[in-house]
Amino acid sequence: MVQLSRINLYKSVIMTKNVQFIDDLCELMGDNFFLCDQYDQDDLFEMQDSIAKLIANNANAGLGLAKYMVNKFPNTFKTEEA
Repeated sequence: MVQLSRINLYKSVIMTKNVQFIDDLCELMGDNFFLCDQYDQDDLFEMQDSIAKLIANNANAGLGLAKYMVNKFPNTFKTEEA
């Protein structure tokens, strides 16, 4: 039986959360995101809203990858110090 150190376990949990976040993001974007040059305006708005909520919710939950993304889009996300 392999025993993980606390650091390796922590890294494993973080990687799992990051991978889940990326999976969720890819799911919202859809397979044709990079192939399609036009979207129906309502579909685009729904996609943008869903992606923004995913990023905000994960950033608020403390996921570093999502926090990093929030900082990259200062006109989209408002940040406040707690």
